[in-house]
Amino acid sequence: MMLFYSILFPFLIGFLFCFALLKEIENPNLKFIANLGFPLGIGLSSLIFIFFNLLGFSTVFSTCIEICILFYLLYKIKNFKQKLFQFQWFNLNNIIKSPILMLTIIIYFYYWLLCAGIFFFESVKEPHGIFDAWGNWNLGARFISRDPLTWSKLFNEMFAGYFHTDYPLLQKSFIARCWIISKNETVWVPITFAFIFTFCTIGLLTSAVASISNKLTGLMAGLILLATPSFMCIGYSQYADSTIGFFYLATIILLSIARSGSRKPLLLILAGLTAGLSTWSKNEGLIFIACLLLSELTSLLYKNLNELKHDFKFILIGFLPVFLFVIYFKLSISPPNELFLDQTASSYLDRLLDPKRYVTVCNIFIDMLRSFGRWDLNPWWIFLFGILYKGVNFNQNRNVIFYNFTFIVLFLIALFFVYILTPMDLIWHLNTSLHRLLFQLFPAFIFIYFFTINNNSTNSAK
Repeated sequence: MMLFYSILFPFLIGFLFCFALLKEIENPNLKFIANLGFPLGIGLSSLIFIFFNLLGFSTVFSTCIEICILFYLLYKIKNFKQKLFQFQWFNLNNIIKSPILMLTIIIYFYYWLLCAGIFFFESVKEPHGIFDAWGNWNLGARFISRDPLTWSKLFNEMFAGYFHTDYPLLQKSFIARCWIISKNETVWVPITFAFIFTFCTIGLLTSAVASISNKLTGLMAGLILLATPSFMCIGYSQYADSTIGFFYLATIILLSIARSGSRKPLLLILAGLTAGLSTWSKNEGLIFIACLLLSELTSLLYKNLNELKHDFKFILIGFLPVFLFVIYFKLSISPPNELFLDQTASSYLDRLLDPKRYVTVCNIFIDMLRSFGRWDLNPWWIFLFGILYKGVNFNQNRNVIFYNFTFIVLFLIALFFVYILTPMDLIWHLNTSLHRLLFQLFPAFIFIYFFTINNNSTNSAK
């Protein structure tokens, strides 16, 4: 029972928090709010737990803080029940009138149930996850749950290369929090965590694309993820790549909706918060933030400095509190990252000027893109056909399309040079991590793709 409540409170906090911010949008979609809110609540809960833990307070105290936040949100949302029941999960009449839509819904739920079955079958088969899960994320959670008073000192003294104690703590801390509350290190906590982020990513992508286009297109976007074999493998592996991929997707969605509409401040604040939580999920979140900021600067080509300051102001309100906490963790608790340990400027320069490394990285990048997702039919040809068939919608959202395209290019370039500069064995590093890094970006790429070819954009999450 305590395990149930340990997960219920973050769910409700995230849902109500998103409900409070997004209810100002015209006809907000309950599926969109739920799929965004549940993982967001987990992220906020992990921050609350670690923040008060480092101040010396018990887990019971941080849980009481969560309950207070929950009641505050219920108090602030006037007529919550009335507004909640105004939403419609689906319009049966529209479904019946469209045989294609009905068939797509049937296929979508067939694949959803199939993937859910695969997820739980593999989770029962490997309840502790695959190597990086039990040797890193779940092991780190055990360090915290078994030694809640001095775990930070333990992390600081450990070599990051063995246990990756330099990684941010969203996944580790939430799992540890649930274990402490339930007084049981059950494997169902990390399994449930992985399930939420995996399937909320699919749900968020589906509802977001439906909001900017139509239900049929949204279902097709979700089907691309459901039908990608490697995506489900990343999920049931219990790796944090699903976690950070969710926050990449959420940030891109919120920024795109905000920029294609009236730049609603609350949307920008929420985008800043999800961007901050990406840095609290994995180290790659720092690369994500750097690419976002650089692509934001390119917007000076088509808008004035005052508009840029307006966007930055509200994004930073949501982003800075989380980011500053991550910086504190990196400077005070985390050991040095193995990519930077015992490295000199000359060693980086030697690798940067080595042409053989560029050839190796390019070849493996190309091979990885060819075999991406373990599809029988390479999906990139499907995306290319869609662009040729539908064209690119430059009429309404040229600025947002340019911004998103710049971000993807910058992110891929950043990943490329991470491998160029890595002190590890280059081929081993590429073969063991590149596919996961690309999958972190894949859900956001699918949204950007459908946003780009969409001819009926809107500024609301319908």
